[in-house]
Amino acid sequence: MSNTFSILWPTLLTMLFTLTLVVLFLRQENKRRKFEIRVKEGSELLRLRIQAYERLILLMERLNPESLVLREQQHSWTSVQFQTHLLKIIRREFDHNLAMQLYVSDKSWNKVKAAREGLIRLINTTASRIDVNAPALELGRFLIENMGGELILYFNEAINAIKDEMNEYYGK
Repeated sequence: MSNTFSILWPTLLTMLFTLTLVVLFLRQENKRRKFEIRVKEGSELLRLRIQAYERLILLMERLNPESLVLREQQHSWTSVQFQTHLLKIIRREFDHNLAMQLYVSDKSWNKVKAAREGLIRLINTTASRIDVNAPALELGRFLIENMGGELILYFNEAINAIKDEMNEYYGK
């Protein structure tokens, strides 16, 4: 029995040591794989966030009343047709970029929404002051003339919030 114990004891110790090494190796390998996945996801997330910042600034520039009116105006339309078209374009542009809110802060996203809402309010208010059968050029002219103050502030605040957030995360 003593002889069996003297043979069995080193074998058990060797097995225990080997098992401990294998478990520690597997844990370390698992940590390494998780880290590699995080690094890979991090670079993809970085690319998506920067793309979101770019797209939201582009959205703000495209929805800027002056560029929107000049880009979308049709001389054959009435003011009510132009109003309807502008609202449809705003909705389509905004819906197309809706997923970008995943990659920016709530503060920046709320500024983008405020700019959009201010623009819709301006279009509807301005259109209500013009005869429905007036030419689209008249609505366009009034929109550009009345876009000052609060609306420009909304667009500038949205663009600045997006830029500031990007610079905060990734530097200039």
